Amino acid sequence: MIDSEPTGQDGGLDAHAQVQGRRVGISVLVSFIVHLGFLLVLAIWSVGLGAGRGQGLTIESGQSSGSEFESFQMDSSQIQEAPVDSVQESSSLKSRSMEERLSEYVEQNDETTSGLIGSLEIAQQAATAASSSAAGGGLGFAQTSLAGRSKSNRSALVQQNGGNEQSEQAVAWALDYLARHQLNDGSWSMSFEDSCDGNCVPGCDGKDPYRFGATGLALMCFLGAGHTQNDEQYGEVVTKGIYFLQQSLRRTSDSGYWVDTVASAQMYEHGIATLALCEAYQMTQAGELKESCQLAVNFILKAQYRDGGWDYHPGRPGDLSIAGWQVLALKSAAATDLIVPREAVEGIDRFLDSNRAGEFMFRYRGGKPTKSMTAIGVLLQIFRGKTKDARSVANGIEYLSNQRPSGVDMYYNYYATQAMFQIGGRSWKNWNYYMRDLLVKTQSPSGHLRGSWMFEGDHSNKVGGRFYSTCMACLILEVYYRYLPVYGQTSEDFRF
Repeated sequence: MIDSEPTGQDGGLDAHAQVQGRRVGISVLVSFIVHLGFLLVLAIWSVGLGAGRGQGLTIESGQSSGSEFESFQMDSSQIQEAPVDSVQESSSLKSRSMEERLSEYVEQNDETTSGLIGSLEIAQQAATAASSSAAGGGLGFAQTSLAGRSKSNRSALVQQNGGNEQSEQAVAWALDYLARHQLNDGSWSMSFEDSCDGNCVPGCDGKDPYRFGATGLALMCFLGAGHTQNDEQYGEVVTKGIYFLQQSLRRTSDSGYWVDTVASAQMYEHGIATLALCEAYQMTQAGELKESCQLAVNFILKAQYRDGGWDYHPGRPGDLSIAGWQVLALKSAAATDLIVPREAVEGIDRFLDSNRAGEFMFRYRGGKPTKSMTAIGVLLQIFRGKTKDARSVANGIEYLSNQRPSGVDMYYNYYATQAMFQIGGRSWKNWNYYMRDLLVKTQSPSGHLRGSWMFEGDHSNKVGGRFYSTCMACLILEVYYRYLPVYGQTSEDFRF
């Protein structure tokens, strides 16, 4: 878009015409580069993705001979199909050609992602980022974790990585649901008593609203889809959520923390809130967020136990389920100009080694290995630079593939989905079609509950209820663009 220029002096019209000409030339050049990038992506799709657009919960192998897709069938006892509390609304978007959708995204004057696409150089990177996982890019985690979230790349990555229009509609409905349940002070709560007059039942059995963790989860859903403080649609929602976290951070001379030390899940909440705040800073580079982010990161560093892990409270032997959130927060921080010391990162490796059970599985608090802990362990190894050919990673992925997605445990699904996505290939495609269609199928389609999920698993019933289920499901469906694969990229910002 070209802004109008004043023409008060003689010759002003000629100067204005010259300015317009230069701007038109630049616009044409940028448009050419972006369109060229997307044409390359389309070429990759046509050659590399002969994937079907699976519907329902069965992934059929009805491809040509030699298809790499297997048929997964979920145990019907696990399926909790969303009830329809009024006339059901279709979860399908009107089909349009890929070229129409891409043209729409390219031609939009997207000011909400100006921090991601604000110059010719960044536009060139963004145009090629969508194919980086297939062709090998060279961008670090700082770039790969952001490029996919811009509106100009998101549609392309959804198609390339196995999403579809139904999964994107589910994300849109989930964000609408979360926006409608934000409290007046900008926070969210795992209990809906204060936000919807009891309309969102069943809830959770616990009475703790976990407002800092809840706010962090909700913000990650908006940020993961590219909505920042500058966003036209959800900018106010995101701004209020960030403001709540900043104002409630308890600052000391060298760190800051959320939740008192007597709280039941202090480090869970702190890690999730820190991750959300660091992602917001990473996406916008807003200077007013830097201090809060560094203080929150410093508290994670101080809370790290000598075994390299974290527990519910600082200074106690580590728990892998809690450590996962801290490591993701530190990785997001390390992708910016925030300080994450080498010793803390090396401690993560020691902690992972101490929680191994055999060659590739991981255990909870020194007990028996579990699939959830294994999913976390595999993902953290990937983010720490282990190659996908490493036996501990490859065998872990094979184990998760055999376990398949859960119909009720979104905590396990969240970490396993990210790990499978990072590896890609046949395992990811099979996993994705099963996971994606399960979530599309089980989302509430209408009425006050539209856009939400409720799974009858332990984490939902005992802790987070419908809010927790909705956030975790939404984050899983954002996997296609939230963090692009690190393989084929440089990841020195977290390797040391």
